[in-house]
Amino acid sequence: MKIKIATNFNFGKLALKLPSLFKKYSSEYAKGAEEGTKENIDQSKNVRGQALTSFTAEKENRKPLIKTGKMRKSIRSNDDKFSILEYGYKHNEGLWGNLRLTTNVKDFIGITKSLEKVLNKKFIDRFNKALKK
Repeated sequence: MKIKIATNFNFGKLALKLPSLFKKYSSEYAKGAEEGTKENIDQSKNVRGQALTSFTAEKENRKPLIKTGKMRKSIRSNDDKFSILEYGYKHNEGLWGNLRLTTNVKDFIGITKSLEKVLNKKFIDRFNKALKK
């Protein structure tokens, strides 16, 4: 009695394509983070959808994180890299030295949940396609 086993996947092919799969995913994710961060600043929301608050912005009758627009204009993605001015990063991490207790401008850098789902689905589809013989 002979048993024949056939497969419809190839781990060797997948191994060759993994670097390009990860590179494409990280590049798309960086672009999504650029768009999401700008959207969060424009809507004065953090990545969880909570309102950003700033004593100074409220006093000056403007949105938090937008004074001259310099930080927003600095937000860029290039290939798989995301960049923002240093003080933007410090605001995001809560490291800005002169924040008041009523100020909440943390966690505004990030991708939107809807776009993240789309990117994850694309990655899984590409992964499965690369796995097939």
